[in-house]
Amino acid sequence: MEQRENMQRVQGLMVILGSFANALEVLLGRGSEGVSRRAGRKVGLSAPVKKTAKGDLLKALDLVQEEMRALGMNWPVRAYKKSTETELVTDNQGVKELKLAIENCLVRCTLSRYGFPQRGSLCNTKHGVFCGLFDQIYGSKSTMSIIHAGENGCMLKLHIRG
Repeated sequence: MEQRENMQRVQGLMVILGSFANALEVLLGRGSEGVSRRAGRKVGLSAPVKKTAKGDLLKALDLVQEEMRALGMNWPVRAYKKSTETELVTDNQGVKELKLAIENCLVRCTLSRYGFPQRGSLCNTKHGVFCGLFDQIYGSKSTMSIIHAGENGCMLKLHIRG
């Protein structure tokens, strides 16, 4: 019974966060994405990390997920490439790029369930947290962009400088 009550609390909090995020986007307009991404990055950069993986990209992804779980966020992310692509990591004018497949995302599920649009401030906050943690663990500055946001899953691109 306790687990069910905790899940209902989490769902209720996510609805509130979704509502706040939607209101923020309406009030601030386009600026809400930058504000929320910066706030998330600050959280990720200020969180103490247990391990680093300088130069090991896939190990860094695993460690970021561990750190997110330690913060209470279960956001399974996996590196992805199409079968027709030769490389997992590509170089775009000195910026490494890696596609990330996301199947189970608490934010995406909340937004879809209650009819709030994806690609907004809640997504950007979560991406900021991820990038802040990644920056600490991997040792390079990163950003994240959305390739596809859908009800069954999302495809993101991690951009790593340096």
